[in-house]
Amino acid sequence: MNIAIVEDEKTYSDTVKEYLLRFAEENATSFCVAVFDNAVKLLTNYSGKYDVILLDIKMPYIDGMDAAHRLRALDEKVILIFITSLAQYAVKGYEVNAFDYILKPITYGEFAMKFMRAYKKHKQKESSFITVPTERGIAKLDPENIAYCEVIGHNITFHTVGGDYKQYISLKAVEQKLSDFAFMRCNNCYLVNLRYCTELDGDMVTVKIGSRSHKLAISRNRRKDFTAALRDFPDGKRPRK
Repeated sequence: MNIAIVEDEKTYSDTVKEYLLRFAEENATSFCVAVFDNAVKLLTNYSGKYDVILLDIKMPYIDGMDAAHRLRALDEKVILIFITSLAQYAVKGYEVNAFDYILKPITYGEFAMKFMRAYKKHKQKESSFITVPTERGIAKLDPENIAYCEVIGHNITFHTVGGDYKQYISLKAVEQKLSDFAFMRCNNCYLVNLRYCTELDGDMVTVKIGSRSHKLAISRNRRKDFTAALRDFPDGKRPRK
C-alpha cells in the first residue's frame, strides 16, 4: 500500500509513521509511506498513487478539510482518514466521503482498530483487480477503469481508460470476476460498464472512453434487461442479472 501522512506537527507525523510500521509488522505486510508537513506539497503534482491518506485538519496554508475537497476533485477513490483534535470538524467528513477519523492524542489501540478497517477495504478492492499479461510483465486493471470487454477470437480485449489489454480468458469468467460492479452484457461479445454508456439508440449503445466513442450492438434477447439496468444505474442500483 502507498500511504501519505499529511501533518504539520512532526511529533504526530512520527507517531503515525511508527504506528503504520508496527501495524505492517503485526499483519505481515509492508507499506510505502510518504510524509508531508502541509497539504500544498501533497496537492502539487498530485499523481493519485496513494491508497490511503491520513490527513490532519488544522494545518497552515490549506486546512485539511479544504485539502480534502481538492483531493476529491482529483481522486475519488483514495481512502481519506482525518487526524484531528477537533471532533466537531471530523464529523464533517461526510462532505468529502472520508472513511474515518482518529482523534488526538493518538493511541496505538485506536489507530490499529480504525486502520484495520481501511486495510481490509483496500484488500477487498485489490482482490477485484484483473491481472493481465503485457509485454512488460503484468498489468493490474481496476474494474472501474474498464469501459467494456470484447470477445475477439479466443481472447478478451479489455478497453480501458489507459488503453487496451488482451487476455486468454472466457467472457463468462470475466463476468463472474466483475459481478460486484456495474457491468452488463449487451450481447454475447460485449460486457459493458454502465458508467461509460452515454446514449441508447434502439439496438445500439454508445460507450465513451475519453474522447473516443464506440457504438455496440444490443442483441434482441438482452435488450430489455440491458435497458432496465441502464435506466436503474443512475439510482445506484446494481445491474439486473
